[in-house]
Amino acid sequence: MARRRGNGASLEREDWIRAGLDLLGSKGVESVRVETLAKKLRISKGSFYWHFKDRGDLLESILRGWELQQSDWEGEEGALAGNAAEKWARLLEVVSRPEYGRVDLAIFSWAREDEKVRRRVSEVEKRRIAYLTRVFREVGFNARQAEEWAGATLLAYVGWVDRATRDAAFRDSGPDLAAVLSRIILAASALASQEA
Repeated sequence: MARRRGNGASLEREDWIRAGLDLLGSKGVESVRVETLAKKLRISKGSFYWHFKDRGDLLESILRGWELQQSDWEGEEGALAGNAAEKWARLLEVVSRPEYGRVDLAIFSWAREDEKVRRRVSEVEKRRIAYLTRVFREVGFNARQAEEWAGATLLAYVGWVDRATRDAAFRDSGPDLAAVLSRIILAASALASQEA
């Protein structure tokens, strides 16, 4: 049973998780505190315990929520069909959302401090590489080349997001992420055509 906020709307477990992800993405894992979230949600701190044992339980739920969002890289089950260009377009739509990259970077930073998180991030990276590798295979590369292009693409994504979150001039006037990643697959496609 959920407590009620002052505005009368029911507060659910997912509200705490979403607020935690938002705070994690903007200020890092240390900022994800029960008191801070309760203030942000405009609800009593005590209502937190209707949904979570403690802060550790909340952090685990946030991490699990992030892991579940990774299906965004691959689309819905039915959306896995389509050619490489369609898959790429869906991926660009997902990763171009500013909050998506901010949360990723916060999770990666958290992984530097917590071995359990590091292992789980590593698994997510493997899933992302596997998906990107499938796309590059469809472009025409052999398995080794596709995996190399997939790794380069993931590194370009992480590097772009890192710079964009700490450099406002780059974020406001630099190349946008979708353009950068599109150049990678276009270059890869051209190379695959030459080697065919």
